[in-house]
Amino acid sequence: MDCLICAKHFQNNNILYQDAHWVLTHGPVQSQLLGYVYLEPKRHVENWFEFTDGELRELGPLIKKIEMAIQSLIPIERLYSVTISEAVRHIHLHLIPRYEGISLKGLSLIEQATQQKSQSKEYSETDFQQFIKKLKEQL
Repeated sequence: MDCLICAKHFQNNNILYQDAHWVLTHGPVQSQLLGYVYLEPKRHVENWFEFTDGELRELGPLIKKIEMAIQSLIPIERLYSVTISEAVRHIHLHLIPRYEGISLKGLSLIEQATQQKSQSKEYSETDFQQFIKKLKEQL
């Protein structure tokens, strides 16, 4: 498998939630953002026109469900959704929470998340594992 996302799905690594068409995994600890998740189609899709109508119909309600689950665990003001799919062609959405009261916003926060450029070390691996366990229960 040349696709990192397809290989990750095959290995069943770090899956928080999955249904017939979508897989949800948590972002890297290095981002230092609890609730930063990747939403990925199960099958290899590189262009939006390749999605079935059914896959797209499920996408909106699923994002809503994910946002509500994150919001139930940590207070967030916004959930950014970003799709770049350049380094890894398999389309995937970065869902990046902006916590209440955080000064970092917009592109700066998106860069911190996607490039793992956090200057702080607020959360440990244990913090992430505990959060992930609670998030799975909410989903």
